Amino acid sequence: MPGSAAGKPVKIPWASWFGDTEVTLEFPDSWDVGFHPPADGPDIGEEGIRRAFANPIGTPRISDLARGKRSAVIVVDDLSRPTPAYRVLPTYLDELAAGGIDRDHVLIIIGVACHRQLIREDMEKKLGREVLETVQVKNHFAWDNCAYLGVTSRGTPVHVNRDFLAAELKLTLGGITPHGGPGFGGGAKLVLPGVAGIETSHANHRPPEAGGPGNRGVNRVDDNEQRLDMEEAARMAGLDAIVNTVINSRRGIAGLFVGNMVAAHRAGVEFARKVFATRVPANVDVGVFNAYPKDTEFVQAGMAFNVWQNARLPIVREGGTIVLCTASSEGFGFHSLHGPSMRLSNTRSPRQLFGDRQLVIFCPNIIRRDLPAEAQADEGLILCRTWGEVAGVLERRHGAGARVAVFPCSAMQLAED
Repeated sequence: MPGSAAGKPVKIPWASWFGDTEVTLEFPDSWDVGFHPPADGPDIGEEGIRRAFANPIGTPRISDLARGKRSAVIVVDDLSRPTPAYRVLPTYLDELAAGGIDRDHVLIIIGVACHRQLIREDMEKKLGREVLETVQVKNHFAWDNCAYLGVTSRGTPVHVNRDFLAAELKLTLGGITPHGGPGFGGGAKLVLPGVAGIETSHANHRPPEAGGPGNRGVNRVDDNEQRLDMEEAARMAGLDAIVNTVINSRRGIAGLFVGNMVAAHRAGVEFARKVFATRVPANVDVGVFNAYPKDTEFVQAGMAFNVWQNARLPIVREGGTIVLCTASSEGFGFHSLHGPSMRLSNTRSPRQLFGDRQLVIFCPNIIRRDLPAEAQADEGLILCRTWGEVAGVLERRHGAGARVAVFPCSAMQLAED
């Protein structure tokens, strides 16, 4: 629940997929510390998962789609995304079996897009050991094993994983969380970029001024050209149905949406907007933005500012301090489009996004040399390995009194209208 207390320690969730623990943030006793979680929602439990499969949106049941087909593929997102696939897959596979496709004829592709490949330990976390030991699993690789399908109306050449195309029933399992490009994750995004070729992802992800789709941004969906381009590519690839989770603040499943890649996705987005809705203050002295549940690697840490980008008024006043918190359990991480030295790399220091506000990064698992060159050279960017170091910086900057807003899982939070 939202709250405000003088100097009271605040606990934030920490290290998605790598313990899902908590970190305690302490502030001076005289400070006014506001805690701003999302509206959230209870876990739907196993019965809720089964009910979602029994009531698809815009398509027949997956068991009915499976009838008469000999093979199925399920594209699942990777550890950079918080989707608890291991909870959904047993029901998913039972649904396919009810339609005549047993596990021997199901392939799971990890839709890594432009991220790193998953090793067995990662796959066990994401899929669960029982599924991993009974279903064939492969990583997607964006530089090979892709077939050309043509060009979208927005000029994107469509290359898609051949194993995905070879299956008679084409499905996905991902999550709906805010995203600065296509508005939200989920839906067609597990085809493009999930199992797309590198040239396809590049064309779709390049900025509008370089010829890429426009109208993109956090919480923007229906007229989002990047998402519409993704959906057109997914239709070309023959995507039959999606399964998308909406998680709560501790990675439980608050909602599950099954069916058509547009209709089910949009229903999930409307629900997600309610679960992620957050009352935000304006013009506080210090804003603390925690990247959980997208805090596996630093390359994804900018998603912690989703709630900032969505707010109508600046959350932190000019001259104030912004604290980015991320466990980044895997270190800096990897992205073959937006990473350092890649073709769409962003060389700017992240501090440039916030004007004259001071940016402090709290991350135990990177050093300054891990940052892009411009950020390394930015003497105004402060990198701390412990919260104690952060607290020292804040006290020196703000003295005996400050107003603080803490967003415990800001990568999935949206400013309430």
